[in-house]
Amino acid sequence: MQTTASLKKRPLSFSALNLAGSLFPSKPDLSEQYILDAARNSAGFNDWGSDSFLEGMRELLNSSIKEAKLHLFGRQFLQKGCIRAVKDRIRLQKAFQKNLEILNTPIEKPVFILGLPRTGTTFLQNLLFQNDHFRHLHYWEQVAVGPQPTHENLQDNYIIKSCVSFVDNLKTIAPEFFIAHEINPHGPEECNGLMERNFTSIIYFMFRNIPSYIDWFQTHDMTETYDYHKQQLQFLGYHFRKKQWVLKAPVHLFFLKYLFKTYPDAQIVHLHRDPLEVIPSMASLVVISRQIHSNHVNAEETANQILDWVRKIITNSIAFRDKTDSDQFLDLAYTDLVKDPFNTLTQIYKWLGVDINNEIQSDISSWLENSKRKRAGKAHHYSLEQFNLTETKIQNEFNHYYDRYEDYV
Repeated sequence: MQTTASLKKRPLSFSALNLAGSLFPSKPDLSEQYILDAARNSAGFNDWGSDSFLEGMRELLNSSIKEAKLHLFGRQFLQKGCIRAVKDRIRLQKAFQKNLEILNTPIEKPVFILGLPRTGTTFLQNLLFQNDHFRHLHYWEQVAVGPQPTHENLQDNYIIKSCVSFVDNLKTIAPEFFIAHEINPHGPEECNGLMERNFTSIIYFMFRNIPSYIDWFQTHDMTETYDYHKQQLQFLGYHFRKKQWVLKAPVHLFFLKYLFKTYPDAQIVHLHRDPLEVIPSMASLVVISRQIHSNHVNAEETANQILDWVRKIITNSIAFRDKTDSDQFLDLAYTDLVKDPFNTLTQIYKWLGVDINNEIQSDISSWLENSKRKRAGKAHHYSLEQFNLTETKIQNEFNHYYDRYEDYV
C-alpha cells in the first residue's frame, strides 16, 4: 500500500536550495543572542516580560542543532519561529503596559477539547466554530501577535493575509501534509502557538527529532506556561468578554494539573479512539511533518517516540482523573462523533448549558457538506507495517487505557 508519507516529492528549487545550504551548516544563525537581538530590533521595544522562556529556547536550539539534522529550510523555519515568538512576547508586554486592564479580563469556564492526537478533536473544534456563542482561537492569533482582536478585524487583517500566503507556499512544498492535516487560515486552531511563546510546546517535537528537548519538556514545571497562556487569552479576548472560550490541544492531557491550576473552572470535552488507529495515524503525521524540515527521518524511530509519548499522556491523564472531580469532564467516543455529529453536539451543548438553534444547525450542516466535498479522494493512508508495529504491541502498551475507557473505544 502506498502511504501518504511516501508521497513526499519536493519542488526542484526547494531541494536545490537545501543542497546548497548543506555547504553552510552553521547558517542561518541559531544562537540565542542573534534571536534575541533580531526580535528586539524588529519589535522596536526591549521588554519581553519574564525571562522564563529563555530556558526552553536554549533547550530547543541546542537539541535542534545537535539532534534534528535540519536542512536549510528547516533551520530557517526554526530561526524565524524563534524570532517571532520572542517578538510576540515583546508586543504583548507592550500591550499589557499600555492597558493594565487587559490582565483583569475574566476567563470563565473555558472549554478545552482534549483527546489523544487523531481522535477527532479538530473535527469537533470546527463544528463548534459554527456557533458565535463561543470565542475561538483563530489560526492567525496563534501564529503572530498583531492588532488586538476586535469584532471588526477578527476576520480581516494583515496577519491573516500573511497566513494565507504561508499556507499556499506550504501546499506547494508539501501537499501530502494537507492530506493528513488540514490548515484553514480563516478557521480555528490549536492553542499550541500560545505555548510556543514560552518555548514549551509539543509542536517543536512534531516538526523535529529532538529527544533532548522532549525529555526536558516532559519534566518541566509548566506553571508559568499556563499562566502566560491565560494572559494571552486575556489580550485576545479583551473585546469579547461575554463569549466563552473554546480551545483545543491534545498536549493538555499530559499537563492537566497545570491546566486546572490556572483554569480551575475549566470544562473538558474528552474524546476517545482506539490506540490501534491513533498511533499509526499520529506517527504518519509526524513523519510527514518532519520530512518538511529534514532529509533524515526514520519512520520506525519516530513511531517508537510517539508510542512512548502517547503512553505517558495516557498515564498522566488517568492518574489525574482518578483523583479529581469528574463533573468537569465529558467523555465521548470518536466513533459516535463521526457516525452522528449532531447527536454528539447535542450532548455537548446540553452539558454546557448552551442552546443550539436551527440557524446553528443549518451552518453545521453546510460545513459538514463542504468538508466532505473538500476531502473527497484525499484519504490519509498509513499502516502498522510501515512503522514495524503490530496490533499486539500497541494493545499491550495501552491495556490500562482500554480498561479505563472501554465504553468509548
